Amino acid sequence: MTTQELVEQYIEQGRTLGMAQATIELYEARFGPPPPSLRLAVEAMRDLSTLRAWLLLAGTGTREEVHQALAAGPPERSS
Repeated sequence: MTTQELVEQYIEQGRTLGMAQATIELYEARFGPPPPSLRLAVEAMRDLSTLRAWLLLAGTGTREEVHQALAAGPPERSS
């Protein structure tokens, strides 16, 4: 692996962790502390597009919509 690839991987990990933390913080601001299962699902997610969708939902959806989306996991991608 080249240095450039390592740097890009590190940056991507930072984005992922930041998006997960922002999702949890936004959820807390709107609904209070998240259930442990919700927090674990967000922290375990490594797909940036899924985290982005969950962040938007945490900011615009209802508590029930957020819980349903996270319980369902990442959206299916069409090939």
